[in-house]
Amino acid sequence: MKITWLGQGGFLLESGGYRLVVDPYLSDCVRKKEGLARLHPFPVELKDLKPDCLLVTHDHMDHLDPDGVPRIHEAYPACRFAGPDRSFQHFLALGIPETQVTRIPMNSTYSFGPFTVTSVFAAHSDPTACGYVIGAEGRKIYLSGDTNYDERLLSDSLRGMDLMLVCINGKLNNMNCADALKCVKALHPKAALPMHIGLFAENTADPAPFVEGCGALGIRSFAMTPGKEFEL
Repeated sequence: MKITWLGQGGFLLESGGYRLVVDPYLSDCVRKKEGLARLHPFPVELKDLKPDCLLVTHDHMDHLDPDGVPRIHEAYPACRFAGPDRSFQHFLALGIPETQVTRIPMNSTYSFGPFTVTSVFAAHSDPTACGYVIGAEGRKIYLSGDTNYDERLLSDSLRGMDLMLVCINGKLNNMNCADALKCVKALHPKAALPMHIGLFAENTADPAPFVEGCGALGIRSFAMTPGKEFEL
């Protein structure tokens, strides 16, 4: 499985030629609406993104990009869109045909190409926000999405993942580094990578303490580079 960090909470996952894009923030709409400017451009050209499905964790601009989603739909009219309830409604409002949108209730599982996607608990300001367990090729990834620390994150069903992708920015209803490391220690994935950092100067964190903390737990970790592919 090939994985590319798209910055913030966004990822491109590829398996068997199928491309699942999660939470891509293409535009600069957060600057226009809230004054937070991007620190780097979206790391993949739209012509190279080639999504078969666009999956979102929740309905916030840096995850469900109201300027970027219509551009993706226009460039890739066969792309499927999927997400929890508020995101489902937002996709429809942005002009995505209902036949191309999958509503993902909490604790439900869907298949997109070779990927299985199961929605799991997240504690965030969007009440329908979720994380995902994403499986393919016999591997499982836990993507936390945006979430505060909550004991309900420590579910037995999330233990022992091949990879955990976890927010560490510590602002706007998200875990900080210490909270994220508590989750990593409890869930003990084989690898854990820090995310939701590096895109806005006002809302970021140093990944080094998280990487070092994972190392002390015997869990592989490194700071990802936007646009640089790695394999699971």
